[in-house]
Amino acid sequence: MHLPACWRSVISGGAVALAAVALTAAPASAAPSAPAGCPDVPTVQPFAPWQDYADYLLAPDGDIEAGAATWTLEDGAHAVEGNETFAVGGPADHRSLELPAGAGATTAPMCIGEEHKTMRFFATSAGRGALTVEALYSERDGKRKSVTLGAVRADDAWAPTDILPMRVNEIAGDYDNALSVSLRFTVRGNATWQIDDVYVDPFRMK
Repeated sequence: MHLPACWRSVISGGAVALAAVALTAAPASAAPSAPAGCPDVPTVQPFAPWQDYADYLLAPDGDIEAGAATWTLEDGAHAVEGNETFAVGGPADHRSLELPAGAGATTAPMCIGEEHKTMRFFATSAGRGALTVEALYSERDGKRKSVTLGAVRADDAWAPTDILPMRVNEIAGDYDNALSVSLRFTVRGNATWQIDDVYVDPFRMK
């Protein structure tokens, strides 16, 4: 079929216009998602006087200066006057957490990633026994899990505890590297404990 010259010009022009639209109308790209992982927070070196130069971050109210208001306290655990004697958090700090025999205390949740490899705190104890430390978290189906990080011992003078492995950081990658974890401290044996300045180490390559 032979079209008039004017029609051929109209059709040809329309085809060029449609081709231009097809080239310029690329699909809209999705907005970039927020990077997975825990937020970057300021760190300190509270254990440097004991030759531990790792960077640490404070657990939620880990210095007890808010009176353990965000902690879950059981069987007589309570905030008391009297800071650990080294005042690593500052000279104005004046509280610690007392746990009598059989008591337990759990921090508010914090974000733990693969980089959060260890934790440490200050403690003193009057009596015989150990203090068990656990990490608590929820699986994706809501089931609560507990992982024992270790048990520490102390005497009647304030001192840093042993360094404990976080352990749950090893599964944080399965939770977008941002696992919500609480730390639970439980007295085992006939002893009264005081703890203070609970820190977690977000290991970083220098």
